[in-house]
Amino acid sequence: MWAIIDSRSPKDAIENLKKDFDVLEFKSEGITYNEVSGHPDIFIFQDNKQLIIAPNSPKRLIDFLNKHKVDFIFGEKEVGTELNNSTQYNCITTRNHLFHKKGFTDVAILKKHSNKKTVNLPQAYTRCSLTKLDENNFITSDVGIHKTLTKHNFNTLLVSPKNIKLPGYPYGFFGGTNGIHQNNFYLIGSLEHIENSKAIEEFIIKNKLNLIELYNGPLYDGGGIFIGL
Repeated sequence: MWAIIDSRSPKDAIENLKKDFDVLEFKSEGITYNEVSGHPDIFIFQDNKQLIIAPNSPKRLIDFLNKHKVDFIFGEKEVGTELNNSTQYNCITTRNHLFHKKGFTDVAILKKHSNKKTVNLPQAYTRCSLTKLDENNFITSDVGIHKTLTKHNFNTLLVSPKNIKLPGYPYGFFGGTNGIHQNNFYLIGSLEHIENSKAIEEFIIKNKLNLIELYNGPLYDGGGIFIGL
């Protein structure tokens, strides 16, 4: 089993993740802006069958995926340093829906999921800001996303981003703090450091997931944890 996590994540979190997975400590250089250069969700789109990755992804990522015989294809657009070219893979899909901001999604993703209804969100960094628990239940730290999903009758828990760490910014996003595999919810940090921790824990447990806190410090936004399909 494999997992991909930002190489700048707290070392205790990385070491604890390694207890369950072969881990790629992800980083890139000279491709996108520094603060998110180690965030896998800038380069990788994941559904439950296949990955779509940026054509200018670091060679270490491609070698790692090939090593684990991961099914992936390349998207059409390269990652860059602007909003429109650092968000095209940063979206989420369920069985019936694709969630992203209209006009920002890579064409390869749109083609593959053309049979789904697109939910147009106000935040292009969708996966950074949104965690999918299942087809209908989500956690987000973005007020605009929360309002849109509620309007579409999805069950969404809104959490404060205030104590989420993202070096270079006042705060990070909840979607970048975690990854889900089978029935386990892996969290880069401890909920005790964030507002409404009890409500978040109860929401996760209510959705039949086991909460695994990878280290005892504040939540860290590392662009999510991508875990073997």
